[in-house]
Amino acid sequence: MIIGLLGDLEGDRDWAVGVLRALGEREDVEVVCQLGDLRFGMGADPEGYLAAIESACAESGLRLLCVNGNHENWARLDELWADPRWQDEEGRHKPIEVSDHVTLLPRGHRWHMGGRSFVALGGAPSVNRLLLTEGVDWWPSEVIREEHVEATMAAGHAEVMLTHDSPGPPYCTDPVADTITNNPWGWPDSMRAYAGDGIEKITRAVVGVKPLLLAHGHFHVAGETAVRLPGSTHETTIWSLAANQDPANVRLLDLDTLTDPRETASRTA
Repeated sequence: MIIGLLGDLEGDRDWAVGVLRALGEREDVEVVCQLGDLRFGMGADPEGYLAAIESACAESGLRLLCVNGNHENWARLDELWADPRWQDEEGRHKPIEVSDHVTLLPRGHRWHMGGRSFVALGGAPSVNRLLLTEGVDWWPSEVIREEHVEATMAAGHAEVMLTHDSPGPPYCTDPVADTITNNPWGWPDSMRAYAGDGIEKITRAVVGVKPLLLAHGHFHVAGETAVRLPGSTHETTIWSLAANQDPANVRLLDLDTLTDPRETASRTA
């Protein structure tokens, strides 16, 4: 089974529709996982944006599974997850089916697909929070709380982990490490500390899960590395995906080999 992976879409309707249609043209892809900053419920026409994405998925029968990012309407997400329809018997959040083909995944959600075990952990602190307005384009619920980390680690190992934020050095790709270390955008120390708390929590969650493959967005840079997490007996491959308008926003994942089949083909050609 081959699935598609999408990095941050940032509300870019034309880009989202284009990449989903391109993935839908492949006969071997039926599921696409989006790694946050879909911008669910945001923008001038959130209903039209979601309808365009739903239509692009429906054209070829794609199922879109979305990990939440920091740039989502978290007030709307909190409202939806407060509805008993999207809670299990113990009050834990269930995936929200926002349309026929689009599903939003709660933090710590686990599932199986293509013979692999998966876990999702969305959310992240917005390093640009000082430029945002609470209730308009920023909500406190964006951050990962300790309870989310514990819920994600509770069941132990999962083979594939999908997040929005990245673990910190040395457990991240080189472009992400460069962004964290060198602060190329010049964010103030207070915002770097705010973002750093999220990185610390994601790092602990990833170390607890010890996936074979971790894929994430958030940093808008593409990279790949392999690391040995503390206490692990295997290497973990880490993919960071770029954002909209960058071809590296999209990758394929072969669940048999946990590799990108396009790269495997180019190496063997």
